Formats: sequence, structure tokens, C-alpha cells
Amino acid sequence: MDNYFQTNLKKLTKLYSQRYLADKTGCSQSSINNYLTKTNEPSMQFLIALNREFGISIDDFLFKELDFSPKSSLDSFVGNYIVYYYNNNSYKGEVHNNLQNTLNYGVISVYKEKDYKYLTAATFFKNKEEAIRLLKAVNKCENSDELIKKHKELNNFYTGTIHTSNQNIFIYLDNVESEDESFIIFNNPPASGNYIGGLGTVNTVARGREHNPCVQFLIMSRKLIDKVDGEIYNCLQLDYSVINLENQVVDLIDLFKRMYIEENELSKNLNESQKQAVIENNIKFFFSEIVEANMFRFAKVSNREDDSLYRILKEGIDV
Repeated sequence: MDNYFQTNLKKLTKLYSQRYLADKTGCSQSSINNYLTKTNEPSMQFLIALNREFGISIDDFLFKELDFSPKSSLDSFVGNYIVYYYNNNSYKGEVHNNLQNTLNYGVISVYKEKDYKYLTAATFFKNKEEAIRLLKAVNKCENSDELIKKHKELNNFYTGTIHTSNQNIFIYLDNVESEDESFIIFNNPPASGNYIGGLGTVNTVARGREHNPCVQFLIMSRKLIDKVDGEIYNCLQLDYSVINLENQVVDLIDLFKRMYIEENELSKNLNESQKQAVIENNIKFFFSEIVEANMFRFAKVSNREDDSLYRILKEGIDV
């Protein structure tokens, strides 16, 4: 029996980079390269990870030549999704009332017309219960006319399109009445079944006092997420800093020793208030330097966020 492992792996690395495969499978890039060059045989852990992350049969990957070309059909995306995103009325993302009214919701429907065009419809809410009611209603619709009618019964109705590339899903939405448009981008996972949702970025217009351009994360899910709002809120954060203070701490300890412990010109010539001012100025300098270095210039939907959210979406509640 022929072994098609290297052939299939080469096709997969043309569709997705070696680094992407390494991140998804937990295997090193060097190991994947060794598999491609037949230096090493594939480990069972790698094959199991391919099956878990990409839905690929281990037997098929080993003994059949598979076709990984992009799907021409968008059927796997057809369906209705609940949407979670931050209330963007506040300036620069300021939140003054803790988690209350922080989340907004919506329903996005992807449907296929008779002429095989794939289109989108969406309605957005401040209230979760309204979004759930609409999701239940559109899930019962038998055709696109009924679906559009359900969306149009409510305010804030958007229409748009969907298309995909090998690695991304692009959804465009337009509301003519409010002169608002939005553009949403998700990762396109290489799964054989229906798309269940994910974490994406959305570029839209903030609906607060000033209608300013706004970029934020957005969750789209076929199922209701069975988590409290606080956990969903955390999934939508742009990022958090992991700051290493080791060098700054060493410098401050050294300065403190020279000021108060060691006998030197600096400790002898400065009085208490002067020493305090020197230490305070150094702390301010270190703090400003660290904050500046860790300001968020941009945020990406990384595999880490995608994978953790994917597990939450799988455990969601059907409506």
C-alpha cells in the first residue's frame, strides 16, 4: 500500500505555512521539515493533532492522496450566528460602570439565494434577550425571504456579502438608512464540517456621541455561549501585557543600596528629601518607559485566542 503522508503534508504546507501547522499541532517546525524530507517518520502525536485540529482522517492522510484545494462552495458557512462585541459608545473604550452594559449583541445570517449567490443579513442589539429571540426565529425560517422578513421587522438591519480566501473569511455589512458600513474578518479553519464561529476583527463606526471609526474584536457563534458575560468580556479584550521588570528591579535595588547602605559621595552629599526625589524620578522614568514599550499598536487574532474560544463555542447551547 502506498504511503501518501509526504505528498499530503506538502499540499497542506502550501495551503498553510509550516509555522501555522506547528502552532496548531504543537509540533516544532524542524520536525515538520524532517517529515517533509523523509528524515523522520511522523509521530503518532502529530497525526492525532492533525485529526483533532483539522478534522483529517489519519488513515486517509497516510494512505490516500487528498485534495486540499479551497472549497468553491460557501455552504459550510450558511446559517445563523449570535454575535458578541463591546459597546463602543464610550470614548477610547472607557468603561465607567464595570461590566454592566459593556456587551452588545447581534445576529448575522449567511444564506444562499436561488442564483447561488451567498449573502448576509444582520441585526444588532444592546439586549441579549432580543438577540436570542431573533436567533430562534431565523433558525426556524425555511427560505431566505422569511429570514430577511424576520430581520427587517427590527431596527438596525444590515445587508451584505461573504467571501473567503484560503485562510480568512470576509463579511461586509451595510446599513443604508444609518449610513453605516462594517467589515469583519475571521480566520478560516480547515475543517470538513460546518463553520461554528470564531473570534474576528470588525471595522465599523462607533454609535456614541461622535460617530468615529472603530476597530475591535467580535465573536460569532452558531450556538449560545454557555458562559457568564464576564468570561465573554475577557475573550474580547484586545490583549494584555506580559511585562518583565527584572532589569528595572535590579537597577532600583542598586540605586537604593547606593543611597542608603553603601558609604559613597552620593549617599553623603544628598539629604533625605533629595534621595527620595532621585528614587521617585527613577521609578517614574522606568514606569513611563515600560508603558510606552507595551502600548498596543495593533492586535491580532492569534491561534491562542482562536483555539481557546473554539472550545467554548463547541460547548455552546443550540437554539
